[in-house]
Amino acid sequence: MNATHLHCPHCATARPIRFEPLLAGESSLGTCVSCACCGRHAFTLLRPARFYCEICDELAPAVLERVETEDPNVLGVILVCAACFDGKAILYASARPSPYAGAGASGPPAPGFGAGRARRG
Repeated sequence: MNATHLHCPHCATARPIRFEPLLAGESSLGTCVSCACCGRHAFTLLRPARFYCEICDELAPAVLERVETEDPNVLGVILVCAACFDGKAILYASARPSPYAGAGASGPPAPGFGAGRARRG
Protein backbone atom coordinates (compact mmCIF):
# COMPACT_ATOMS: atom_id res chain seq x y z
CA MET A 1 0.00 0.00 0.00
CA ASN A 2 1.32 3.45 -0.93
CA ALA A 3 -0.32 5.91 1.43
CA THR A 4 -1.25 9.16 -0.28
CA HIS A 5 -3.46 10.93 2.30
CA LEU A 6 -4.12 10.99 6.03
CA HIS A 7 -6.93 12.38 8.15
CA CYS A 8 -5.51 15.54 9.71
CA PRO A 9 -7.17 16.51 13.01
CA HIS A 10 -5.96 20.09 12.58
CA CYS A 11 -7.45 20.51 9.06
CA ALA A 12 -10.42 18.25 10.01
CA THR A 13 -10.30 16.45 6.65
CA ALA A 14 -8.21 14.08 4.53
CA ARG A 15 -5.05 15.80 3.31
CA PRO A 16 -1.98 14.73 1.28
CA ILE A 17 0.89 13.18 3.23
CA ARG A 18 4.39 14.66 3.51
CA PHE A 19 7.29 12.31 4.23
CA GLU A 20 10.58 13.83 5.39
CA PRO A 21 13.54 12.71 7.49
CA LEU A 22 13.04 13.26 11.22
CA LEU A 23 16.44 14.98 11.17
CA ALA A 24 17.65 16.40 7.85
CA GLY A 25 20.50 14.34 6.42
CA GLU A 26 20.00 11.43 8.87
CA SER A 27 17.51 9.04 7.28
CA SER A 28 18.49 6.29 9.75
CA LEU A 29 16.75 8.22 12.55
CA GLY A 30 13.35 7.77 10.95
CA THR A 31 10.77 9.42 8.75
CA CYS A 32 8.36 12.07 9.96
CA VAL A 33 4.87 11.63 8.48
CA SER A 34 2.85 14.83 8.51
CA CYS A 35 0.05 16.73 6.79
CA ALA A 36 1.36 18.33 3.59
CA CYS A 37 -1.05 21.26 4.00
CA CYS A 38 -0.55 22.42 7.60
CA GLY A 39 2.62 20.50 8.53
CA ARG A 40 1.09 18.83 11.62
CA HIS A 41 3.11 15.77 12.66
CA ALA A 42 1.02 12.56 12.59
CA PHE A 43 3.60 9.90 13.55
CA THR A 44 7.22 8.86 13.03
CA LEU A 45 8.22 5.72 11.13
CA LEU A 46 11.50 4.25 12.31
CA ARG A 47 11.80 1.25 10.01
CA PRO A 48 9.29 -0.66 7.93
CA ALA A 49 6.16 -1.50 9.95
CA ARG A 50 7.54 0.07 13.16
CA PHE A 51 7.06 3.53 14.66
CA TYR A 52 7.50 5.41 17.92
CA CYS A 53 4.42 5.14 20.17
CA GLU A 54 4.14 8.02 22.64
CA ILE A 55 1.75 5.98 24.84
CA CYS A 56 4.08 2.97 25.20
CA ASP A 57 7.16 5.27 25.07
CA GLU A 58 9.00 2.78 22.86
CA LEU A 59 9.25 1.45 19.33
CA ALA A 60 6.18 -0.58 18.46
CA PRO A 61 5.03 -2.68 15.53
CA ALA A 62 2.27 -1.15 13.44
CA VAL A 63 -1.03 -2.82 12.65
CA LEU A 64 -3.18 -1.61 9.76
CA GLU A 65 -6.93 -2.11 10.11
CA ARG A 66 -9.27 -1.52 7.17
CA VAL A 67 -11.67 1.46 7.36
CA GLU A 68 -14.72 1.66 5.11
CA THR A 69 -14.68 4.67 2.78
CA GLU A 70 -17.39 6.19 0.62
CA ASP A 71 -15.34 5.62 -2.54
CA PRO A 72 -14.77 1.90 -3.27
CA ASN A 73 -11.61 2.79 -5.28
CA VAL A 74 -9.92 4.31 -2.22
CA LEU A 75 -8.35 2.11 0.45
CA GLY A 76 -8.62 3.48 3.99
CA VAL A 77 -6.75 2.02 6.96
CA ILE A 78 -6.11 3.07 10.53
CA LEU A 79 -2.57 2.74 11.86
CA VAL A 80 -2.74 1.15 15.32
CA CYS A 81 -0.01 0.39 17.87
CA ALA A 82 0.20 -3.41 18.20
CA ALA A 83 1.20 -3.09 21.87
CA CYS A 84 -1.43 -0.72 23.33
CA PHE A 85 -3.92 -0.64 20.39
CA ASP A 86 -3.99 3.17 20.36
CA GLY A 87 -5.04 4.52 16.95
CA LYS A 88 -2.37 6.80 15.51
CA ALA A 89 -3.61 7.95 12.11
CA ILE A 90 -6.12 7.20 9.39
CA LEU A 91 -4.35 6.71 6.06
CA TYR A 92 -5.81 6.63 2.56
CA ALA A 93 -4.32 5.07 -0.56
CA SER A 94 -5.18 5.21 -4.23
CA ALA A 95 -3.87 3.67 -7.44
CA ARG A 96 -1.77 6.72 -8.33
CA PRO A 97 1.23 7.79 -6.22
CA SER A 98 1.15 10.96 -4.16
CA PRO A 99 3.24 13.89 -5.40
CA TYR A 100 4.38 14.21 -1.77
CA ALA A 101 5.73 10.63 -1.53
CA GLY A 102 9.47 10.46 -0.88
CA ALA A 103 11.32 12.47 1.72
CA GLY A 104 13.51 14.13 -0.88
CA ALA A 105 10.50 15.54 -2.73
CA SER A 106 9.07 17.33 0.30
CA GLY A 107 9.30 21.09 0.34
CA PRO A 108 9.67 23.22 3.45
CA PRO A 109 6.96 22.78 6.09
CA ALA A 110 4.04 25.15 6.18
CA PRO A 111 4.53 28.26 8.35
CA GLY A 112 3.56 27.96 11.98
CA PHE A 113 4.56 25.95 14.98
CA GLY A 114 2.62 22.75 14.19
CA ALA A 115 1.37 20.16 16.67
CA GLY A 116 0.65 22.84 19.27
CA ARG A 117 4.29 23.27 20.28
CA ALA A 118 6.16 26.54 20.69
CA ARG A 119 9.40 26.96 18.78
CA ARG A 120 12.57 26.87 20.87
CA GLY A 121 15.68 28.83 20.39
